[in-house]
Amino acid sequence: MADVPHQDFLDYCRLELALSPHSVRAYHDALVHLWRALSATGLRFEHVGPDEVGRLLAHGRDVCRHAPATLAQHLVAWRMYARFLVLNGKLAADRLSLAPSPTLWAKLPEVLSTAEVEALLHAAADGPLFWRDRAALELLYASGARASEAAGVRLEDLKENRSLVLLHGKGGKDRLVPLGRRARSAIGRYLDDVRPRLAPAGQDRLLLSLSGKPLTRTALWRLVRDAGRRAGLAKRSYTHLLRHSFATHLLEGGADLRAVQELLGHANLTTTQRYTHVDARRLVQVHRQFHPRA
Repeated sequence: MADVPHQDFLDYCRLELALSPHSVRAYHDALVHLWRALSATGLRFEHVGPDEVGRLLAHGRDVCRHAPATLAQHLVAWRMYARFLVLNGKLAADRLSLAPSPTLWAKLPEVLSTAEVEALLHAAADGPLFWRDRAALELLYASGARASEAAGVRLEDLKENRSLVLLHGKGGKDRLVPLGRRARSAIGRYLDDVRPRLAPAGQDRLLLSLSGKPLTRTALWRLVRDAGRRAGLAKRSYTHLLRHSFATHLLEGGADLRAVQELLGHANLTTTQRYTHVDARRLVQVHRQFHPRA
């Protein structure tokens, strides 16, 4: 067994499984932590089974201070790595598959109210990039896009007179998501008044920086954070908060769970169902406020 993560496994994730660069980096980091834990505990990977996994996860928890969700993600990557080695004849047996996943407390996603979203969307910084920032904020909330998906939108991804946007999701899975009137208007103003001054010849990404390069997901995160601060929101603002709010507001408005799953690009309905807990919490509050025997 090699003492460093295998590049051929990461190539397999990228080329054959079509995982996003972000996911491949996460798997790489999981394997780096695996080898550190193996070194610290004196274990060899081919000997790791259900009992040994506990020691490796305990190292991540106690020494590296990893959160339970991170440990669960690491275990997923380790299992995939073990299966890959077995398939390629580099590991005799996959004992890692016998290890149970750590039990996690279900954490409800934090969301903004509709009033808070409205305040954030109107808090783009004044200046030459106002309509770019406003278009980016409107796009994130109107489509429920992940930051990487919004950053990856190209001009050709705006369909049907900008009433639809094609988002390129995880694992190479694309989806069409409608855009509302306000998002279309903000994007239109940006395309007419701002983007022509930013875009070099041949640049087809929608959202551009002042230098004409594609806006990164980190830049989008900062944009949302700063807008939240200007709006005076008590909650910490970040791009995924708009995605959580998008899903929750749809469900509160009566949207079908399956439709929300499609709009979010979730492969598993269970992932989408956590948003029903947020709506259920709201219903409990309504029940306690208005039911005569609550």
